[in-house]
Amino acid sequence: IGQTVKLGYVSQHRDDMDEKRKVWQEVCGSDEYIDMGDGQNLKARHFLAQFNFRGTTQEKFIRDLSGGERNRCHMAKILKTGVNVLFLDEPTNDLDVDTLRALEESLKDFAGSVMIVSH
Repeated sequence: IGQTVKLGYVSQHRDDMDEKRKVWQEVCGSDEYIDMGDGQNLKARHFLAQFNFRGTTQEKFIRDLSGGERNRCHMAKILKTGVNVLFLDEPTNDLDVDTLRALEESLKDFAGSVMIVSH
């Protein structure tokens, strides 16, 4: 693997999240801004809004998220790290139609490589 490759893996189990943290804590930590990798910084709360976490939903505890919300939260957490090779394991599990469309659109704009495992 080359030095510039940054791997990201979104598990279908989404079990590497801290159930005691809130969405914004899990994804953003203490970061007020997210480096989008293209010289652009985005407010952390705005970044979460792109994954349909707006207002009070950013304050939900991980343990209280639905399956689709957990999926979106996990994806946001991984994408925040600036990966350029992304492995998605059953990415459509638990997603509603609107979120599925948003995922499709975001994958079109993803600058790296994506491998999707689905059956």
